[in-house]
Amino acid sequence: MSLFKSVFDKSSIYDLLFINVKSVLESPTLETLREYKPEMFDRWRYISKHKFNVDFDTSDEIIIRKTYDENAVKFPEYLQIVAITYAKVFSENGTLKRDFKKISQPNEIDNVQIFMDVLHQISSDGLKSTPQYFPIICGHNIIAHDIPLLIKKHIQYRDELVNKQIPLILKLGLDAKPWESTVIDVINVWKFNGYDYNTLMMIADFMGLKKTQNLLSREELSQYYWNNIGERPEETIEYIVKQSANQTNLVIQFMNEMRQF
Repeated sequence: MSLFKSVFDKSSIYDLLFINVKSVLESPTLETLREYKPEMFDRWRYISKHKFNVDFDTSDEIIIRKTYDENAVKFPEYLQIVAITYAKVFSENGTLKRDFKKISQPNEIDNVQIFMDVLHQISSDGLKSTPQYFPIICGHNIIAHDIPLLIKKHIQYRDELVNKQIPLILKLGLDAKPWESTVIDVINVWKFNGYDYNTLMMIADFMGLKKTQNLLSREELSQYYWNNIGERPEETIEYIVKQSANQTNLVIQFMNEMRQF
């Protein structure tokens, strides 16, 4: 089924697995990156010079730090996963209901392990079904961010994970074309074959979707985490989990609106 046929199909929403991964900088500052991961610090120094035209030897110190704060959050290799939400929807007496699950463990590897176990089980069930059936992964900016982040973290922890294989459902997503529906990424849907990429908040406000809080950018979320995790760890994690759940809920609302057309 093509992308937009799935988007506008009234029943396709029940075939979707909605996911969102919330991550922050693994090292809150360049100083901590240099101390604990000197090789990755050297890699960032190279990236800064050749991608952002910021030279550690000649550029202003404030610009060097700002470049890291604003841009390292876009690179999975410099992130740690703090929370994951995933959801399916079902119909109950004609009303759309949500089945939410949340993952937020103190150790990143536990977040990865738990969610990978979920995806392995979904993949296994799909292989055993007749005909084979796999839900469509759906989210906002998941093709460029969430899925690559999950796979790279799986690779990073490969020696510690129980199942070293990447879940089949993620492998299927790697082969998805922008016009196919193995993965539905709202950021591509909202383009409607145009060129602009928009934030989920802009889409939500334009469409009048209900939200419990504004979504923070990756940079803002990382700053919030590192400014608060030391003194208020439980409150900080709870807030990030709510951010993730809110984003997942907005995507569900978006897809539900699209199927009305």
